Amino acid sequence: MTLSIRTTALHPNCQPKPRSVVDSLRTMIAVSHQRRQLRALDDHMLADIGISRTQAVAEAQKSVWNAPQHWRQ
Repeated sequence: MTLSIRTTALHPNCQPKPRSVVDSLRTMIAVSHQRRQLRALDDHMLADIGISRTQAVAEAQKSVWNAPQHWRQ
């Protein structure tokens, strides 16, 4: 049995597209909104998701461009 491995360049449609300025602004607005909502949760709700008040406040104080990669997808 033979195994052939073919290497080809990725099709242009398979390449990740650069983010537009509008997409970046939308992401920053969404991150800001999510952090405000996190800060507004009461201690019981924070305990339900497994974080403390201190952690929630620390996350809410971060800059909008300082978001984890999985939030930006």
